[in-house]
Parts: sequence; C-alpha cells; structure tokens
Amino acid sequence: MKLGPNVNYPFYGDSAPWVSPSGLELYFSSWRPGGYGESDIYVTSRPTTSDSWGEAVNLGPVVNSAFQEFGPCLSPDGLLLFFSDDPWLGTPPRPGGYGSSDIWMARRARLSAAWQTPVNLGPKVNSPMHDSLACQSADGLTLYFSTISSGGWPSWQAPILLNCDLNSDGEVDEQDIQTLEEHWGQDYAMCDIG
Repeated sequence: MKLGPNVNYPFYGDSAPWVSPSGLELYFSSWRPGGYGESDIYVTSRPTTSDSWGEAVNLGPVVNSAFQEFGPCLSPDGLLLFFSDDPWLGTPPRPGGYGSSDIWMARRARLSAAWQTPVNLGPKVNSPMHDSLACQSADGLTLYFSTISSGGWPSWQAPILLNCDLNSDGEVDEQDIQTLEEHWGQDYAMCDIG
C-alpha cells in the first residue's frame, strides 16, 4: 500500500518499514537521491495515530554513511535503533565491521533527542557472513536477527545480558551501586548496563 508522496518517492525503492511502539514514527530504508550513501534510513512522523504521515526526513550523517544502511528496527522503548549495513551488488560494507553485512545500533537519550553515533554490535552477534534484520523482543531481553550463508538464511537469537560490573573490577558490589548513584540520570558510558 502506498503511503503517499510524503513517504514514497517515485521511481526509487522504499522498503523495510518499521513503525515505532507509539505508532507516531515510521522508519524505512530508501535509495532515493539526495542521501548520504547507496541507501539511507529515513523517518516520517505524525501527531496522532489518526493523522497522515508527514514528510520523510533523512536521519542525517550521524546515522547514515556513504555506504548502505538498511532494515531499521526500534527497541520497545523507542530509544535504540538497530540496522544493517547492506553491501549488495558489489558495494563495500560500512567500515568497522566484521563481515559482509553487520548489525549496528544507535541510541538516543529520550524520544525527542537526536540519534547518537551508531556502534557495531561486535563479533558475538556479527559474523563474516551477511548479518541483518535485527529486532529486539518486547521484553528487551533477546535480539533476533538473520544471517545469509551458503546454507540458507537461518534466524538467530542472542540474549541481552545486563552488565552491572560498572567499574570493571570483576565483581558486582556496593562500589558499582555507588557509581550508579553518582551518575544517575547522566549520559555516562560506564553506567550503560544493557
């Protein structure tokens, strides 16, 4: 179903749509001109779920690169954006990866905040193969994704484990709680427990 000229661009591929948990944002991949790479991630929003979608906006050079970004998915709280670099048809993968296509994640502090620089999910999730199409379970405890390999396109799941050793001393103790209390509500990387 076409969503109209605010979302769909004539003659170019718009695909892999993902509606935010609130129903107020729609993320998708597009090969339309004017982007930063082969394909970019765009978002359109609306004031209420009864309204039409507004004009699609490119997420910009913090999220998008000169390569291909594809398959956006939001976490249940809307604060994490998962996507893949998608080096199809001979285009190279995004630098800093582990294989043909990797899964990346960007975060934002709150729903109205800008997306931060994406990070690669690393070799425990990404392989030398084509890893893509990640999404997080409703309870936030599992990441689901697919890998294209010579044996087909199997789906995988990876547990999302909490890391509460905030000072990296090998123990979870009162020092970690003190660190958490001192930095509560701050953007402090050592207290990212997910």
